[in-house]
Amino acid sequence: MGARAGWLLAGIIAGAVLAAVLLRAVRHGRELPADAAGATAQGDATAPGGTVDSGALRSELEAARREADGLRSENAALRKKLEEAAAQGGGGGGSPAAGAKSWREIAAKLAKLRERVRGKKWDDWPQECKDLQLEMFATATALSRQLGLPFDEALMSPEGLTRLLVEVLKNSDPPPSPEEASRLEALLASTERPWEEYVSSRGGLSKLEQRLAMMETGQKTMGAVLAGLRPEQAEIAKAYEMFEVHADGGPQTWLDGTRDKVTRELTANWVEALKLDPLQQTAIGPVVDDFITRASEMNQDWWRRKQAGDEVPRDVQWRAQVELMIATQKRLAASARLTEEQAAAMKDWGEVFGLNVWDPPPPPPEK
Repeated sequence: MGARAGWLLAGIIAGAVLAAVLLRAVRHGRELPADAAGATAQGDATAPGGTVDSGALRSELEAARREADGLRSENAALRKKLEEAAAQGGGGGGSPAAGAKSWREIAAKLAKLRERVRGKKWDDWPQECKDLQLEMFATATALSRQLGLPFDEALMSPEGLTRLLVEVLKNSDPPPSPEEASRLEALLASTERPWEEYVSSRGGLSKLEQRLAMMETGQKTMGAVLAGLRPEQAEIAKAYEMFEVHADGGPQTWLDGTRDKVTRELTANWVEALKLDPLQQTAIGPVVDDFITRASEMNQDWWRRKQAGDEVPRDVQWRAQVELMIATQKRLAASARLTEEQAAAMKDWGEVFGLNVWDPPPPPPEK
């Protein structure tokens, strides 16, 4: 489960976190590293004297693209594992997968493996832990079926990763006193209301608006439980590198090139996604142009701040990218005067775009 997302075992499972891992495993792709996104900024790579080293910029981008290709292959493998785990299940209708372990059983195994996985990202867990990872996939799939919820939402529910965390803490050595175990259960129970509020409100939201709502709900659920832990409990949770509030954001699709090239590709993508006619395509031109300007300015600001030692947290960047995409979608809808079918496609459009604009394009690297 190592793809990127909210703190969802799949998006809560949103890189490094089990949550960030799985959500991105079941969604469409993983974003390029933040360093690649910053490659649009003027101060991205500089030669002596402060001039832009375009060869270094291009090399960095090419390296990032190679990594993205590798991540796509890994994502395909993760998706296959998830499908195999789901195939273990017997009957539909919300029936849990046959033979899936309970979180309590998973937690007992995790407690024994804590020192082996301490500080390791999900993808870096030792080989002897791989069977447990597959069991966790199967349990997550079973939970999704049992609750009748999408995979990421099931893991975000109080019976998802937050329940697993409480069970891990109850399996610690020495085990918590009955009073402390009751306190942990009370912490878990406190997450039910914000979760129910999210579920009741999400029907009228677009996919991207749901992503924002999930980020906020994560702070009120897993975030609230983490904030209520005693120091020694927080250290146990931290050891696994998967019980974090991890915002699910960041682009799934990156476009790079000159501004003209990016404009053409972005326009073509959005026209295809929404099935726009030629008049609508013309109408969205200013919206596309404004999006490219805003996304580029945002990237440049983050890169300059990183170079100055004031790096913007990844979750803050992700939220800003999702918010920009939502605002752009609304402008697209108003400019193109969407039909009912196109408006439905817009609501279901959950893709965030990242840009690397080379204007003017850098010369090819010297051989």
